[in-house]
Amino acid sequence: MNDQNLIFIISQPRSGSTYLQSLLSNNLQINTSSESWMMLRLSPLLKPSTVKKADYDHAMATDAFNDYCAKFKINQLQQLKKFAFAHYSPMLEGFSLIIDKTPRYWEILDELYALFPKARYMLLQRNPVDVVESMIKAWNLKTLNDLQYLARDLLFAPQQITNFINQHKDQKNILSLSYQDLIKNTEKITGDLYKWVGVPFQKAFLNISNNLKVCGKYGDPYLNGQEKRNQQIAPHFQDFIQGYAHSLGSEYLQNFGLTTENFSRTKDFEDFKKTFIK
Repeated sequence: MNDQNLIFIISQPRSGSTYLQSLLSNNLQINTSSESWMMLRLSPLLKPSTVKKADYDHAMATDAFNDYCAKFKINQLQQLKKFAFAHYSPMLEGFSLIIDKTPRYWEILDELYALFPKARYMLLQRNPVDVVESMIKAWNLKTLNDLQYLARDLLFAPQQITNFINQHKDQKNILSLSYQDLIKNTEKITGDLYKWVGVPFQKAFLNISNNLKVCGKYGDPYLNGQEKRNQQIAPHFQDFIQGYAHSLGSEYLQNFGLTTENFSRTKDFEDFKKTFIK
């Protein structure tokens, strides 16, 4: 196995990543699974700063391990890559490519790219209003406190993903696309994606109703049997969304046909941000 067998799909949660994953894996050459979170499981070694709290002294453990590896000339990234390949390999059996769709890999984008520089990366972005509304509905959120679990995904992911796209815009193995465009021009964009990964496209691949590869414990709750709710967005959430979208700035919003003039600062969002960013 090597980097070229790997495709990563990375986004904010509730950005349509499972739909993209379903379209791209609905064939005999590309395999995938429900979200593995595997590389995040390895993040204490890949990006030690992701560990904020541990029962042991994590900073000291990191320093001690680095010292040990230096003494015995152990290439940590090389060994970490071997470990990752050993766990990806079962999914590759009988296939040419595999997709690891774990939205929260945005937390380790730079480290992931350093480890797998020749893998393919798909960065999926969605209208931020739709992202928050989908979070509220999919996970039946009732209060702004319920959004705290998703605070990093809301406050940091858009800029992290955008920075990565801009930094690597000339790299042919890194591709960005919007969920809105995928929905509006599904056949054309899906065909282009198949060409990008080197797999012949068939129109039949667009019918994903029987693609069970993406089902599992983690991933889109609707594909795992949860019924969609006809949930109205409560006023306090509407105020939050107004402030959240406004905070992203016009340069980001213009990717979705929006500007800050469509939104305004709100107390609900500012209070939420202050609670999380101290």
